[in-house]
Amino acid sequence: MPNVPTVAESGFPGFNATNWCTFVAPGKTPAPVLERWNRELVKVLSAAGVKAELDKHGLTPAPGTREDLAKVIDTESKLWGQLIRERKIKAE
Repeated sequence: MPNVPTVAESGFPGFNATNWCTFVAPGKTPAPVLERWNRELVKVLSAAGVKAELDKHGLTPAPGTREDLAKVIDTESKLWGQLIRERKIKAE
């Protein structure tokens, strides 16, 4: 689409928005259960065959620690929360 400006050309330099999915559990789930679940998910998402299959569909697994995920969620919440407040975006 040669006549459509990029997001940066539209006045948003440095814009970055990506879709991501994660697994979450209820807040009162015992830590040992969460740790085991995380270990097993990291193993599966790191397996060559699983990674190759996900890559074929444009999905890039990024397994990590629960702390890594908490940082991603915090960063995304702050970023998009600020944008929503600044632009006065309302759910309809």
